[in-house]
Amino acid sequence: MLFLTLKTMDVVIPKYSMIKSVIESRLEREYAVGDQLPTEDAFCKEFGVSVITIRTALSLLADEGIISRHRGRGTFYRGPRVKRTDAKPSQLLQSLLRDQPKGFAQVEFAGHAPATPHVAGILGVPVGAQVVAIDRVGFSDGEPVIFISAYLPRQVGDTVLKNIALLERHTLGEVVKEVAGIEIANVVQTIAATLADPRFAPLLGIPVGAPVLEGDRTYVDAAGRPVILSLAFYPANRTRFVVNLSGISAAD
Repeated sequence: MLFLTLKTMDVVIPKYSMIKSVIESRLEREYAVGDQLPTEDAFCKEFGVSVITIRTALSLLADEGIISRHRGRGTFYRGPRVKRTDAKPSQLLQSLLRDQPKGFAQVEFAGHAPATPHVAGILGVPVGAQVVAIDRVGFSDGEPVIFISAYLPRQVGDTVLKNIALLERHTLGEVVKEVAGIEIANVVQTIAATLADPRFAPLLGIPVGAPVLEGDRTYVDAAGRPVILSLAFYPANRTRFVVNLSGISAAD
């Protein structure tokens, strides 16, 4: 069971993980595919760390397909691993399920759990009251790209639990409309940068403390009643959202 109330974390991020993120960001900004990277010694001098730390960081980049390493020739940039999408953060799972043949959602948990103060405050139930909790991982081309932990009042959620298989190919909002007859009228979303929690990092295949984007969303019906609280986490190294601006709104 993954019941998330992620607020603050005391996480020590390994040096190799931070260096890996810095190098990855630099590669995407400054390098063309096929460009050669500096030597390990050059990186050691730049970051002031041991060669073991640099090798670990580069190995992570190689494992993700961002760089290729060739003995006697050097290390070369293969291109970004980031999957770009024009979908809004709140619509990423919908885009995966609708537009990608290999996109699907895997249900990790579906059942009842006591409402934390955060969940209770959003859904309007007493703290500790039983709510329906559903945890899913969204996949694109076999790779986990989003973790979602959702909470619903029992009068709505219990109906969803009886039709849980629908969530493998449909969003929770679509299932709520189909099985409970409730249409989502509005979504309030808060987006923040945070760190991967030990409770979901393994499901996304990322280290604890790795940077993630968190989307905290409340779905309400036409009467303004909260129907779903959704906490979504996107690995920073796998997902990038592109927002198109026009006219005066594009000016800084």
